[in-house]
Amino acid sequence: MTTITIDDEMINELVAVSHFKNAQEAVIKIIADYLQQYKKEPTLFDQLRLADDYADDEIASLFERDKDSGRSFEL
Repeated sequence: MTTITIDDEMINELVAVSHFKNAQEAVIKIIADYLQQYKKEPTLFDQLRLADDYADDEIASLFERDKDSGRSFEL
């Protein structure tokens, strides 16, 4: 766990140069922006990858054809 200490002088300067009405809003926005900037976005490969907790029969069912679908259509 990391502890960040921000003194009153820094908070007052932060509020003075920002458009926030109070120190709490300014600190929350800065932390949120920091997290967004350094948050690692999952790659396309990671997004398409199956989760590890699938059972073998669940994976097999993903590739089975539903026998009731796709057999009849109207013209």
